[in-house]
Amino acid sequence: MVLQYADEYLRDYLSENFKSLQLVDKFRMAEETAQGLLFLHTKNIIHGDLNSKNILVCNKQIKIADFGLSRQINEVSTPSCTEIKGMPAYIDPRCLKDSNYDKKSDIYSLGVILWEISSGQPPFKLLTPLEIVWKILNGFREIPAKNTPFQYVELYKKCWDKDHRIRPDVSLAINTLNGLRNLSTFINI
Repeated sequence: MVLQYADEYLRDYLSENFKSLQLVDKFRMAEETAQGLLFLHTKNIIHGDLNSKNILVCNKQIKIADFGLSRQINEVSTPSCTEIKGMPAYIDPRCLKDSNYDKKSDIYSLGVILWEISSGQPPFKLLTPLEIVWKILNGFREIPAKNTPFQYVELYKKCWDKDHRIRPDVSLAINTLNGLRNLSTFINI
C-alpha cells in the first residue's frame, strides 16, 4: 500500500491561510470536496463522518480521508445514528434523532464544510458538543460570512436544510460550484 503525504487538515489549512485565499481558491476547494463526495456516492458509499478534520490538503488539492464510519449503501444495515460519532456540528439533524445515514446526510455535512470554507472558522466554535446538538436540533445554523456570494450561501443553506428532501444531489452542488468558480476567474464577485 502506498500512502500519499498530506500537508494538513482542511481546518488547519483554513486557519493558517484564510486571509490569503482568493474567492476562486475557496470555490475550488469547495468543488474538489464535492467531487470527492461524488466519487464516493457513485460507488454507493456513504462517508458518514465528513468534516474539516477528515479532509486533507495535499499540494493545495483537497482529498477526503478517514473512512472509518463509511459504509456501502447496499450493505445489509445502513449505519445507524443512535450513537453520536464524529463532530456534532457536521451531523445531519435526522441522525441526531435516531435515523440512518444516507447520501443526504453527507450532503448536510458538505453544507457545513462549504460554510467553513467561506468563513475560515469551525462551525459553532465557542459551543460545547451538547450545545451544538441542541442548536442543530432546534434549526440554528451559522450565519453567512461577510462578502460571501449569494449563490454560494444559497447552495450551502440548501445542503444543510433540516428537510433532507430540499438538499441537492452532489452533482448539482458541483455544477453550482463550478459555475461560481468559472465566473469568479473573470469577475470579482
